[in-house]
Amino acid sequence: MKEPLLISILVYICIVLLSKIFINPNREIKNRLSTIRNIDKPFLTQEDILELSFFERFVEPLIDSFIRSVAILLPIKKESQEKLGERLAQAGIRMNPRDYRAMNCIIIIGFGLLGALIGIRKKASMLQIITYVFLGVFGGYVYRRYSLESKITNRKKAIKSQLPEALDLLSVSVVAGLSFDQGLSYLVEKAEGPLIEEFNIVRREINLGKPRKEALEAFAERCDMDEIRTFTSAIIQGDELGISMSNILETQSNMIRKTHIQDVEERAAKVPVKMLLPMVIFIFPVIFIVLLGPAIPQILEALGN
Repeated sequence: MKEPLLISILVYICIVLLSKIFINPNREIKNRLSTIRNIDKPFLTQEDILELSFFERFVEPLIDSFIRSVAILLPIKKESQEKLGERLAQAGIRMNPRDYRAMNCIIIIGFGLLGALIGIRKKASMLQIITYVFLGVFGGYVYRRYSLESKITNRKKAIKSQLPEALDLLSVSVVAGLSFDQGLSYLVEKAEGPLIEEFNIVRREINLGKPRKEALEAFAERCDMDEIRTFTSAIIQGDELGISMSNILETQSNMIRKTHIQDVEERAAKVPVKMLLPMVIFIFPVIFIVLLGPAIPQILEALGN
């Protein structure tokens, strides 16, 4: 009874996969959209492909195809997909939310299988093996959740630290006679980093015909930082009111520079408080041992007498 049911489920999954891959009416649209997303990637000739490693030529495409095949079977709500897409954009991960969720599921299942393997190697009972599986699944879920949050936090820190220098360069470029769009192009060519990647996206969207206001608002949503929101709001208001862009950029650059200095001073002021706990745990006991150690035998001898 179990074998025909299992065979039927496997046949159904194969039919769904084949229909989605080969009979999907939106396949051509998805291929064209994928080509547009990879427009910035360099074109690889036959010689360039042959110079790639075995992992890049064979293993990576195989893994991508497997992830897309699993993503087809995963149900996902539109709201959840949009929210995950925003989190991926904040982390700097240029990946389809459905594919990312499929990759997470594969990794979590892999952790569960690893737990089962550990239980089998230890010759544990069935209950213990199930416990290992649940621990592996839980560990995989925590790892993937922490990994995404950690990438978002580190990326925001990198953007915040790079913002004063980038705005200084952009302000100098505009004061020198370049327009705002030309200043963005110059900034993207001369610098690199997560903030420069976001500015490059803004520049591309503006060049493709997207209004500057919408491009800057999308930029602020992707970064999700108060400094970026203040900067984009000032640029949009200045553009609507006809205020000189050089004055706006110079004012914003000075303000963000002062904010950055205050933030550094605040973190420096917190260092002594953060050092207090390690000193109490690791340094003070050693000092007590060095000072009171030689006197302990004499004290014990006096108390004994």
